[in-house]
Amino acid sequence: MDIKQSISFSAQLQAADNKPFVNFNGSVDESAVPSVNYYISNQDVYRANTKLFRDSLTTFQNTVFDAADKKATELASQASDTTVTTGETDVK
Repeated sequence: MDIKQSISFSAQLQAADNKPFVNFNGSVDESAVPSVNYYISNQDVYRANTKLFRDSLTTFQNTVFDAADKKATELASQASDTTVTTGETDVK
């Protein structure tokens, strides 16, 4: 069995009157590749809150990208810690 692992993120953005208008989804796969998506569920509220949306999208993207960077660093560390014995010398 081949089990895939990923890190998932989700958020729902609401206007000042608590009306939700955007859903964000993001993930980082086992290879440290990020993915970010959003769905605008209420276009009228979105148009009235464009700055809030853009600021929130940037914050959400940065959160996902930071997790991808952390995962990439972990993978690079694991790769550099792997030692292969060839008989006479150890190769890293």
